[in-house]
Amino acid sequence: MEINNQHKIKSLLIAAGIVEILVGLLHFAMPYFIYQSNGFMNLTNIESDFVLLVIYAVAILLIAFGITTLLLAKKQKELGLLLYYYLIIQIILWTARVILELIYPIKLDMFGVQPFTYIVLPGLIFEWSLFIYAVILLRKIY
Repeated sequence: MEINNQHKIKSLLIAAGIVEILVGLLHFAMPYFIYQSNGFMNLTNIESDFVLLVIYAVAILLIAFGITTLLLAKKQKELGLLLYYYLIIQIILWTARVILELIYPIKLDMFGVQPFTYIVLPGLIFEWSLFIYAVILLRKIY
């Protein structure tokens, strides 16, 4: 049972890490789409640069978290409690992101979808659920 759960946890973390990396990479394409929307066309250069900086910073952080998740997935058996705490941090991060999306839904037209929250919210919940399920399985082991 423990080995089966360890395999499931590894698979969940690999999926979660890949999703984080892909979402991070998609953030690099985001400026092209949002600057074509009405709300962003009127930004000054300074405001536009700030928005670009925030989008790229989020992209870099998502890629870093995704790589960290993939690395921890490979060593999850040896990490034990440290992995548990990392996953709790991830759950807090994704819970906050889901709540923020509910409070401030993305109403922009991006990647041909309007409002873009229709794509983002299910994706956020999916990523959040991967980490929750991994924690549930991890608690059974330790």
